[in-house]
Amino acid sequence: MNERKVTQPHDLFFKQTFSKKEVVLDLLKSRLPDHIFHKIDQERFRLTNKSFVSSVGKRYESDLIFEAQLKDSSHFIYFLLEQQAEEDPLMLLRFLEYDVQLMRQHLSEKGNSTLPAIINICVYNGKEPYKGATNLRTIFPELDSIQEYMFQGFHLVDLYSMSDNELSSYNKAACATMVLKQGIHRDFCDWIIKQQKLFVDLEKQGYISYIHEVVWYMLAVDDHKHLLDLISQFHPKLKEVAMSVAEKLRQEGQEKGKLMGIQIGQEKGKLDIAKALLSEGESIERVMRLTGLSGDQLKDLMPIK
Repeated sequence: MNERKVTQPHDLFFKQTFSKKEVVLDLLKSRLPDHIFHKIDQERFRLTNKSFVSSVGKRYESDLIFEAQLKDSSHFIYFLLEQQAEEDPLMLLRFLEYDVQLMRQHLSEKGNSTLPAIINICVYNGKEPYKGATNLRTIFPELDSIQEYMFQGFHLVDLYSMSDNELSSYNKAACATMVLKQGIHRDFCDWIIKQQKLFVDLEKQGYISYIHEVVWYMLAVDDHKHLLDLISQFHPKLKEVAMSVAEKLRQEGQEKGKLMGIQIGQEKGKLDIAKALLSEGESIERVMRLTGLSGDQLKDLMPIK
């Protein structure tokens, strides 16, 4: 999706004319089923100037977005209009990307927990008939066979509500799900005695890297001094894995400590510089710019007059 600018006469004309409320309402009346059109509260129908910023900081702007509320309701509906002079094979995907950003912005602005309805409209004035995809079935060729999973809500694996017996049927995924379930409590000592067969079976099947990751997780979230000994008792190979993971975590802890020490030292150095600058009469605004420290951090450093 490229950032769009008004660079051609038809772009400008489209925005100038279709930004008028009465023009768009007549377009909608001619295109939408009556039962949908008559739900629009025309008194609360307005052009809204929205732009979207992606997670990587890129800004996108749709052509025109109209906001309205449904009659006798607090729920919102948006109409997103795009003008195209050339066919875009992935126009539908672009609409989907706009829609997600619009929903997020709506939630941020309105503070509602419910999502708004969105109707996408593409006004195409190309040199030949439009043949691109206009519905999900076209761009998802296997939609008929999977749509109940794709569009009827996400498939929930609720570890909280599932018993260990249920999770044990997940075969190789059983260990990961059961460990995640227990991990929220940060206590594996009693649990692991009952579930040692999981680890022994994985070791017999040669899934050492899998065991390594599981043991790392358990030792990372549960610092009970006996946990390492309990894991080591199951099998010589498991002891080797457990000791290796414990050593790695110890080294990571040392590295983290060193970094924290460096950061603390850097922060102290900034504070010393700031104190010296302030004592020489530099303004607090200039010291903030030079050191990157906040006003709150500089309060206690101000010389007493």
